[in-house]
Amino acid sequence: MRREWVIEIYQDVLNGKVKRFPNKFFSGEEGKKYVKYMTCYLLEERLSIPIDKIPVRVQANILWSHRLKPPAMIYGWNYYDVIENAYPGRFKPWEFQQVPHKYWHGKEGKNRAIEAVKHVIENELNIPIEEIPLHVNLHFFKKYHLYGVFDIFEQSPFQVIQAVYPGVFKPWQFANVPMNCWKDRISIQETMNYFLFQQLRFSSYEEALVKIRKQHFFDFQLTGLLQRVFDSRMQKVREWIKISMQREKKSIEEKDSYGSKIMQ
Repeated sequence: MRREWVIEIYQDVLNGKVKRFPNKFFSGEEGKKYVKYMTCYLLEERLSIPIDKIPVRVQANILWSHRLKPPAMIYGWNYYDVIENAYPGRFKPWEFQQVPHKYWHGKEGKNRAIEAVKHVIENELNIPIEEIPLHVNLHFFKKYHLYGVFDIFEQSPFQVIQAVYPGVFKPWQFANVPMNCWKDRISIQETMNYFLFQQLRFSSYEEALVKIRKQHFFDFQLTGLLQRVFDSRMQKVREWIKISMQREKKSIEEKDSYGSKIMQ
C-alpha cells in the first residue's frame, strides 16, 4: 500500500471517521512500514516537531494518545521502539526525557549505562580523558538525560567513571568525592601524597611542611578533604605531614637495617 493511502487511513482514525484500523493492517514487515509512515507523519506534519527536537518533545503519551499504541502492542514495542522503527539509528534511548521501562536494570542495563556515558564523553563532547573529572558531575547527568545512570551507581560520579574507565582515576579527583573516602586512612594517604607531590610538586614532606597553605586546597578543589579530615585547620594538616615524615623515616631505617643484615 502506498504511503498516501496509509496516511489517509490514519487521518480517518485520528479524526474519528472510523473507529479502528482495518483488520490485519499491521501484519509482518509491511505493517511495520505502515507504522513508520504514520509515526513520521504524526511527528513531522501533524505536530510539526523538527526531527532533531524529537527526543526533547516526544514522550510515550504523545504517541499513545494519537492511536499508535495498538500497532505497538502487536509488535511488542515500547514507545522508543516506535521511534526507532521510524528513524532507525537516528537516536539513542537516553537522549529522550524518559527511557524505556527498566532500561537501566540488571547487568544489561549496567552495560547500557557504561556505553551511554562513554558515548557522550567521547563522541558528543570529545572530552580529553585527563579532563573527565572536571566535567562529569551532577549537572552532566541531568543535562544529558543520564540521571538513571547516576542512580545505578549510588549517585557517585567517581563510581560511574570507574565503571567506564576502570582504574584510570582516583575518587579525590572529582568534585563530589564518595562519602566514605575521607574515613579511610589509605585513601587519605594516597590523596595527600598525590596532592603534595604531584599537584603541588613538593619534593619532600619537609618542603610541604614549610610551604603548604590553605589556599592550595581551594585551588585543587580539595576543600572536602580539608574540612572532613582536618576540620579546616592547617595545624592539623601540618601534624599529619609530621607524622608522615616520621613514618617515612622509620620505613627507610627499617629497609637499611634489613639490607645490612643481608649483607652480613
